[in-house]
Amino acid sequence: MTYCLGIKVNEGLVFASDSRTNAGLDNVGSYSKMFTYNVGDRAFVIMTAGNLATSQAVYHRIQKDLDSTSPKINLNLCQDLEEVAEYIGEISLECQKIGNDIPLQESAQLGSSFILGGQIKNQSPNIILIYPEGNHIHVSEDSPFVQIGETKYGKPILDRTIASDTPLGDTARAALLSLDSTMRSDLTVGPPIDFVVFKKDQINLDFQDRLKLDSPFFQKFSNIWHDELLKAINHLPRFNWEDV
Repeated sequence: MTYCLGIKVNEGLVFASDSRTNAGLDNVGSYSKMFTYNVGDRAFVIMTAGNLATSQAVYHRIQKDLDSTSPKINLNLCQDLEEVAEYIGEISLECQKIGNDIPLQESAQLGSSFILGGQIKNQSPNIILIYPEGNHIHVSEDSPFVQIGETKYGKPILDRTIASDTPLGDTARAALLSLDSTMRSDLTVGPPIDFVVFKKDQINLDFQDRLKLDSPFFQKFSNIWHDELLKAINHLPRFNWEDV
């Protein structure tokens, strides 16, 4: 399993994803779920969850089209983020079609979901969720974040903290807390954490990091959150029976 998260606020975009692919008792695997692209007038982040073979095939095809001397379409040729989403959706569907005789219920297991975000110069930044079926939706002011993979453990902190006017720094901290909470409760989600903060209209991906559990920043970050949670519980109203 995996967990990927994209958040859009007024000041920019935040992306975070784990790297675990399997978590058996004697076999823990890692593979980056994030693809970044930043050339000229555009900056994109793509994250994936689902069938690993399909995800790898899609990323390989994207890179192959970028390396081609005469591509029909690639990330450079797309006119807007919507066209990029359609392009990724089409590749994903092609990668799932191993044979025409595969039953529908089995072919569904080959699907992957994708989160696409970024900006092309003179256009608005945005985040798009691409489904295994190839169709997609945009984030909105009412729903400023999207998640794929193991979403349930990291969603409560986002529901309580994220709005369109949330400062970008607080948004980034909430994203890391969402990953931290998920990793604490689900062994199928694990480090390293790929992390990108994109400031609106800057058209670059300068703020990137890869955080491990023993990274000094992440250790301090997680420990402070743990301690502050315990303090908050101690400051909550007391029950009547506690004084009896």
